[in-house]
Amino acid sequence: MNNKYFRFIQIVVTILAFYYLFNFFVNEIDFNNLEISFSIDSLGVVTLLFFSNVCHSLGWSRLFSREENFEYSDTYLFGMKSHIGKYSFVKFGNFFIRLSQDYEQISKKRFLGKAAIEQITLIVFALAFGLFQISTIDSVTTKIFTVLVINLLIIFLFNKFFINKKIINIEVKTLWYYLATTFIQFSSLIYFFYSLQLNGYIYFAAIYLFSSGISVLVSIIPAGLGVKESIFVFIISEVISKSDILSLLVGLRILFILSDILSYLYSVFLLKNKN
Repeated sequence: MNNKYFRFIQIVVTILAFYYLFNFFVNEIDFNNLEISFSIDSLGVVTLLFFSNVCHSLGWSRLFSREENFEYSDTYLFGMKSHIGKYSFVKFGNFFIRLSQDYEQISKKRFLGKAAIEQITLIVFALAFGLFQISTIDSVTTKIFTVLVINLLIIFLFNKFFINKKIINIEVKTLWYYLATTFIQFSSLIYFFYSLQLNGYIYFAAIYLFSSGISVLVSIIPAGLGVKESIFVFIISEVISKSDILSLLVGLRILFILSDILSYLYSVFLLKNKN
């Protein structure tokens, strides 16, 4: 697709997301009620998000090192470093993209092909959690079990129709890393909403992850412009007090940023010591 069409889509989606959030917060939110607090539970959420980044980077490293002869550990640390500034669970940042564009260690075509494989599989896993939005099943255990079975079925179908037939170059073990990424982030979201003592905390976690998956379908949109938050607010605005939504979103975004900073510092420390 021509770059001008990408830019057009980017402008349209960005404007719509900004317009929706701007109107919602101006008309519906009293900013005097903004309350953001952190506790030991916040540290637990950041830790889980950090391990989500670990699984994501391990999957990406495996995807690259098998075919491009990259050093597995270095590629993993590069992946951890690349989460900085993204606070989303599938997008890699400029540090990693430089492998193809600045360092020229891999052609742009091959890089984009691998990025497409990685993003498609993660989006599919995340969207499966949308069942929590539409499911009429009351049992939480049954819901979680159902979603895990669906994701295992997705892995089976990927293996049978795409991997075994050499349509895409990826190993099943790599998909396990991506499924672990999704599930750990889902667990971190459950922990976050539970720590706020919200009824239906699993529902909110599922909707947030579902919103993340949808937002990545337009992955050319900068993560900081609130596309994910727009979808999330649209879905939950009739369920949760409007005065609590802004505090909730700002608090969660801060925890995402902290986990990515931790991932960055971890990778920089290890890379410097290695050299």
